[in-house]
Amino acid sequence: MYAVMPPVSTGDPGRWQTGAVKFRGAVVLAIIVLAALAWFGWQALGAQAPTLTTAPGAAPATGIPSDATPAVVEFVHDGDTLFLDDGRKVRLLGINTPEIGHNAECYGAEATALLRQLLPEGTHVWVQADVEPLDQYGRSLLFIYTDDATNINLELLERGAAEVEQYAPNLLLRDELHTAEDAARAAGAGLWGACR
Repeated sequence: MYAVMPPVSTGDPGRWQTGAVKFRGAVVLAIIVLAALAWFGWQALGAQAPTLTTAPGAAPATGIPSDATPAVVEFVHDGDTLFLDDGRKVRLLGINTPEIGHNAECYGAEATALLRQLLPEGTHVWVQADVEPLDQYGRSLLFIYTDDATNINLELLERGAAEVEQYAPNLLLRDELHTAEDAARAAGAGLWGACR
């Protein structure tokens, strides 16, 4: 016959509890280390910080005006007009691009293609108004910045896809706009080489 033997004790009952306390302590220590890395910066340890895409509502990157607000591009109509997913029709501030459609002008198709390349549908952007936020047609007058702080209005000027067109009181970035246009004109970029 077989006899039933009682279980053999491998130590005192407090031993398991001591191991659990040590494990919890290690987890807490790991959390503290990760929080310190986030607080003091990954570069302090020579590591690359994780890169994240800016989410709508997140703080603007350096170079984006503090009064800019987040938005998402729905559709680009032409070189200086687009729609945002909140229903706003936008006319880019401070610039004018050649027309497309029935009144097509030299470099209109290229300017439209460039804006579509810079701002594909679904692009997260930051928008900034000037003194008068709407034009006579009810369009929002805005400067548009990408998450990497590129000013799209200036970018179109720099590439020769637009020329400066400003009306008081909306004169924000006046010097920067004229400097960009002058450089593109001198270089024969875009419309300045193709159409003049």
